[in-house]
Amino acid sequence: LGAATLPKATAAQQPGEWLVAPSLWASDVGRDIAARGDGSGAFSDLVDKIDGAGLIRIEYTRNKIGFTFDYVGMSLSDNQRLPTPGPLPVDISVRADVDLTVFETGVFYRPSATDNGIDIIGGIRYTNTDSSLIVKPGNTQPQRFDTGDSFTDIYVGARYLHRLTESWDFSIRGDYGFGGSDGALNFLVGVGWRSRGPFGMSLVYRHLAFEFDERVDGEPATSEFDFTGPALGFLFRF
Repeated sequence: LGAATLPKATAAQQPGEWLVAPSLWASDVGRDIAARGDGSGAFSDLVDKIDGAGLIRIEYTRNKIGFTFDYVGMSLSDNQRLPTPGPLPVDISVRADVDLTVFETGVFYRPSATDNGIDIIGGIRYTNTDSSLIVKPGNTQPQRFDTGDSFTDIYVGARYLHRLTESWDFSIRGDYGFGGSDGALNFLVGVGWRSRGPFGMSLVYRHLAFEFDERVDGEPATSEFDFTGPALGFLFRF
């Protein structure tokens, strides 16, 4: 009996592993906004530029269960000149300032009990956006519109990691959020390298897009954000 139960006891006593992964995301940021109702107000490519975002991911895994926490922070501004159609076109100068914060916490199930395989993941994602629009049609006085909203989504998805060699691996993740937003898609694919010690690095290509309803100058509107670009991360396992 003792020999039969020894492997189970040993597995139950396996220590957990922490992962801390700060990253820098060189993201191409796009934002569109459209008034709801008569549909007369719409700005496409209101923000369209490459900017940097700070990310950090913290995970704890033991056997087949793990917990994860992610943070994304970004602050940027952009200027656009948007011509209006008609016989007497007028250029509209638009300046947009955007602050974005994303907190994500979740749990994952790892059938293989190792980091080589698939994880089923789900959790809660909180997103906060604060932005200001300064609109100046032609030579008229500029008008300022302050907007901002926050929402909480439930997300579900999966990720897969394949160990190519002892040092190199390939990973892919996809999940979809719903609830507070009108839909949020998160997708990434990349490669990782790990040393024989606790240090490693990763290079991933990430795409995050979401759409939500907000109010601009008291009027209902729909905003779309998309963030796409490579991210370089540093991995610390202990």
